[in-house]
Amino acid sequence: MAELQTFKYDIGGGRFRSIYLGRDILDQLADCAGGLGADKFFIITDDNVAGAFLEPVKAELSKVAETHALIFPAGEQSKTLTTLEELGAKVLDARATKSSVIVCLGGGVVGNLGGLLSALLFRGIRFFHIPTTMVAQIDSAIGQKQAVNYKRGKNLFGQYYPPEFVFIDFGFLRKLPERQIKAGLAESVKHGLCQEETFFEYINQRAPEFSWDDIEYISAHTIELKLELLVIDPYEGKLDPQLELGHTIGHALEIRKNGQLLHGESIAIGMTVESRISVAQGFMEPELAERIEAIFQKIGLPTRIPADISIDQILETLTFDNKRRTAINDFFLLEKFGSFHKENGKISCKVPEPLLRQVLERCY
Repeated sequence: MAELQTFKYDIGGGRFRSIYLGRDILDQLADCAGGLGADKFFIITDDNVAGAFLEPVKAELSKVAETHALIFPAGEQSKTLTTLEELGAKVLDARATKSSVIVCLGGGVVGNLGGLLSALLFRGIRFFHIPTTMVAQIDSAIGQKQAVNYKRGKNLFGQYYPPEFVFIDFGFLRKLPERQIKAGLAESVKHGLCQEETFFEYINQRAPEFSWDDIEYISAHTIELKLELLVIDPYEGKLDPQLELGHTIGHALEIRKNGQLLHGESIAIGMTVESRISVAQGFMEPELAERIEAIFQKIGLPTRIPADISIDQILETLTFDNKRRTAINDFFLLEKFGSFHKENGKISCKVPEPLLRQVLERCY
């Protein structure tokens, strides 16, 4: 039997959740889920993930309780209130109760839809994550933020709601396209920039030819770094800027491309662009901005704004940014490794539109 590790993370109020972690550990899922006392499991997944992972997962959970699968079309375009309502209707039609448990099997879109549905159904039922992408395993499945998009804004309708546990099988990563692995590495680079320069250098030294041992180590250490932040700030409010580095521009591009850019690809561009905004503001040394762009290029991630997205479209989308606190463009700008620019003691910066336009023009 493969070794299963258990990490704990703080969800506030002296409460903790488990992260079960290992490679090829799916045969231990029934043991992990068995303690929930579920009357039914409802697996929420998309039509891409279903073909690769649904049947073995369903077989494991069926050892514990009656198990249903609800499948929706893959992609960011499904992360909507409409999909949420359709999934909720199917769960109710299958006679869910307060003792039922939702299982989020997939990437970030699946996790957010299933997590928010769990928070709303009967004013809250239990759920857990089985993330299948690198981004989901190391980032989106770990935490309490559940949300869907609306029109030109990302994650505008949402709630903080914790899973019962997160079940991470690194064996799933070996079935992913190389593009998905590269996208996941963007989140790891983010944590290196925000928390640990030596980790940034570790990734840089091994790029672009990563072994599977490298990927598993990078994934596990990224999780450890995120958990360090969640211990201090379970609701990701005070430290949220560190987790959102590159996401202001990145989310705007992701929304505009409507699923054509993966999340990690979008934030790689976002971190590159925002580092250049920081340089233009006089906060970051140009050499660090160059290192940031270089590591993404070495990994094989995009660093330039797609030509079919205009500056006006980006600025319009920024007005729907869920982190926005004022009428002026709000950014979380890195100054150097582990240090953000602060105004009035808070990590934030208002970037005048003329300067923002000038920087964006140079980022195509």
